[in-house]
Amino acid sequence: MGPWKTDQINQARNVPFPLVLKFLGAYNKLDREYRPFERGRNSIRVHVNYEGRDFRFVITGEKWVDELMPATHPKRGGGGTIDFVSHITGFKLVNAVKVCLDAQSLADGEAI
Repeated sequence: MGPWKTDQINQARNVPFPLVLKFLGAYNKLDREYRPFERGRNSIRVHVNYEGRDFRFVITGEKWVDELMPATHPKRGGGGTIDFVSHITGFKLVNAVKVCLDAQSLADGEAI
């Protein structure tokens, strides 16, 4: 499973999306006009630009979908922050977990 312990992976998976976007220096803007198709669903839409690439995510809890990718694309969506970071950066698991943990540590005021 690489250099990470199970509890570290679980912690990384639960880092808030806005925290990693800030850590990565990704431009992001909440779409305040977005309304979910299903009433009562607490989804948001966020426009993101990272290193010249544009994304448009619909996020519901820990699940996300990149609306700019074709509906048939197998990696159009995922669950948790590790998948989210991998999608944006192209990093594999080990580096994506590191980004998540570093983002959380920085937010907590710990040295990285």
